[in-house]
Amino acid sequence: MHSKKFGYIFFFIFLLSLNLFSLNLDEEIKIKKIPTYFIKNVQYISLKSFLKIINSDNWAKIEDRVFLFSDETQIKFRIDDTTVIVGGKKIEIKNPPKEVEGEVLIPVEDFSKIFSDFKTPEKKEETKKIVSEEEKINKKFIIVIDPGHGGHDAGAIGNFGLKEKDVNLDVCLRLEKYLKKQLENYPFIEIYLTRKEDIFISLEERINIAKTFNADIFFSVHTNSSRLNRYEATGFETYYPYSKVVTDILPKSNNEEEQSEGKNDESVLTKILNNLNETDIIDESRILAECVQEKLAERLIIPDRGAKRGNFYVLKYTPMISVLTEIGFICNPNIEFNLKDIEVRQAIAETLGKSIIEYLKKREIIK
Repeated sequence: MHSKKFGYIFFFIFLLSLNLFSLNLDEEIKIKKIPTYFIKNVQYISLKSFLKIINSDNWAKIEDRVFLFSDETQIKFRIDDTTVIVGGKKIEIKNPPKEVEGEVLIPVEDFSKIFSDFKTPEKKEETKKIVSEEEKINKKFIIVIDPGHGGHDAGAIGNFGLKEKDVNLDVCLRLEKYLKKQLENYPFIEIYLTRKEDIFISLEERINIAKTFNADIFFSVHTNSSRLNRYEATGFETYYPYSKVVTDILPKSNNEEEQSEGKNDESVLTKILNNLNETDIIDESRILAECVQEKLAERLIIPDRGAKRGNFYVLKYTPMISVLTEIGFICNPNIEFNLKDIEVRQAIAETLGKSIIEYLKKREIIK
């Protein structure tokens, strides 16, 4: 088998219940009689076989990227690259992953070492129950939560050093936990984060994650700052899309989530969704944005700056209902001080969660 020329492939793997326990790939391969492949005397198995071993079927492929989502740990690597990032830490392996005739292959020996301390998630036993007609009709409802910035992109930085990326991530992790608890009786609703650790993810990748999961809602969380870092800047605001654009190739972004100037940049590969469907999506985004503002206004004592249209990259190019909320001005020393408080972050997260739940109730998705 010979490798083809291809671009880099990134994998984001989130594994369930990573309690210390040995995962022996060699043993699993023998027990499950999984086929292996040899490239230059190095043993490989397919990514699909690996997914079966770790009992995971929650994965997706975006162009040249593959995602497997579960719960806690994140692993990232590239084809033909010997660096693997596990939970934010770099690990050097001897043999790089390969791709042959469209099949992604991973080196057995190297991944055995990486996963030697990981427990294989056990498949949950299915509870026998009578499925109602309503449950049969209900399809999955996917919510993707997007903590803005991350990694080398710190976002706005307060006068006393608080970084926007850290606030966004902490609030979103709390928001995810709150929603999962509040919506546990609605198993058809699934929630994912574009990142669960302090890593950099481009705006294009955030959009592709949402598109891959066929998300119904894209909910981006940011912390505001004025252009001149005015100390007195205050308030919270939520944006919904000015327009929606479908494109085969996303235009290059500067990875700074700022509003673009152009509002109708139609090209050969770009089509403005100027039909009823776009109107519906934008209107629903507005309703969700108003729910966010309403709930935040009930909880926060800073000014309500309103729900407003914005031409942010992630709002414009996500084909689903989408909002981007700015939870406070980090350039304001008083706001920065409050955002350092975990109780304040928890309160904001719960309030954002209540706004999403309120929207779901309005649309009779839940009772």
